[in-house]
Amino acid sequence: MDKRNNFDFLLDENFITWRFTQTKELDEYWENFLIENPHLEKAFHEAVASFEAVHFNYYSLPDKDKENIYKTILGDISRRKNRQRLLSIYLVPAICISGVLILLYFAFLKGDSLLPENADIIIGQTLPQEEMYLISAGEKIKLSNHSRIDMVEDGKVLVTDSTDKKEFMTMKSSHNILVVPYGKRSNLTLSDGTEIWLNSGTQLEFPSLFNGDTRDIYLDGEIFIHVAQNIEMPFIVHMQGANIHVHGTSFNISAYMDDGKNTIVLVDGKVKVKTDDGKAFEMIPNEKMDITANEISKEIVDVSEYICWKSGVLEFNRTPMAEILKKIGRYYNVQFEKTPEVELQNHTFSGKLFLSSNLDSVMTSVSVLSSTTYVRNDNLIQIRKK
Repeated sequence: MDKRNNFDFLLDENFITWRFTQTKELDEYWENFLIENPHLEKAFHEAVASFEAVHFNYYSLPDKDKENIYKTILGDISRRKNRQRLLSIYLVPAICISGVLILLYFAFLKGDSLLPENADIIIGQTLPQEEMYLISAGEKIKLSNHSRIDMVEDGKVLVTDSTDKKEFMTMKSSHNILVVPYGKRSNLTLSDGTEIWLNSGTQLEFPSLFNGDTRDIYLDGEIFIHVAQNIEMPFIVHMQGANIHVHGTSFNISAYMDDGKNTIVLVDGKVKVKTDDGKAFEMIPNEKMDITANEISKEIVDVSEYICWKSGVLEFNRTPMAEILKKIGRYYNVQFEKTPEVELQNHTFSGKLFLSSNLDSVMTSVSVLSSTTYVRNDNLIQIRKK
């Protein structure tokens, strides 16, 4: 039985879309929903009332902003297939949905803000475009974005690109490196069946086959990994400052060398974390561990905040804006630079940001909700106070 409460409805993308567009199709959908779920009628109507209160009392878009968003939406839709169907059913795509979801969180979690009021200018410039590639025996194999790499028998690899085109390759070395630059993402299945999702700006070293007493990989960046169980051969993830020992489990690791911090979030199973100075810690599901040069901390968290990136969503819970911009920058290959006057670390934000394929959609969402404007000239982005 569906046990949603009114807040669950407020975080439902279909519900938000319906409150904006109220098309015939969506009206019928929610009418049928209430017929099938009469026990949720009270929560449903409370969500409608809460939405209207937030939408009209907390925030109202000026006509100029509405026009700019509408133009952005039409530009994005025109590049998609089935344009007429999308126009009639999904008039408000990721940009507005993300904006309202963010706003709803903002309304319920007072004290957070998107950008500081004294922020004069933030400048971002697109980093040089890089190809995703696989290195084996010194040879670079270029890969397209979102390519899936599957290690199969006899050291061979199957590469499936975003158009579902498949190609078999023979690895010339037992030692391989997969490089996923900023703005790209990939999936990898190792020879033992372990599945790995690689986020932007990640480099992973792995063997074609696991031969020995342990299964070892080396990480710089961020991955979500589901380790195939093998009690006889422990799996070890090596990263700067520590390594993780597992037999079979799922967890997320963020270990970018330029962050100065490693973050491990355990989804299920059990892992043992060993630091380079000899300390050892065990983790339980829903636990997060942060490791820096001077401190190690653990806490219980909602794991969805740390693994939703692989589904094209960024989720934040009182997260400093500097950290949010860093994640957006990695996802879209954009680098943000703050001026001395901007104190991004002191302003936190809570909500979900749905990452569309169009950077302008996300930037418009951020701009509207933060009462700022942004200008993008080729590779240069500027965010200014209105």
